[in-house]
Amino acid sequence: MLQTIVGLICAMLLLVNGFAALRRPLNALVERDPIGKRLLARRGEVVTLRVYRIYGAAMVVLGMVVAYLVLTLSSRG
Repeated sequence: MLQTIVGLICAMLLLVNGFAALRRPLNALVERDPIGKRLLARRGEVVTLRVYRIYGAAMVVLGMVVAYLVLTLSSRG
């Protein structure tokens, strides 16, 4: 039971983080990210925004997979 709760909390945090990376403007994303600032300076807005969108999509997919696995494995026993 405890593992299910912890797993669902982790899945929810992954989903929230992923959707935040998908929805926020570029200025808010690179505000506290030194790697993002360097990427923005070297590659430009288009590439940096694309990297953040891919990151967000990966986090959303990972959150869905974690939630699915937690719910599937918890229902077995």
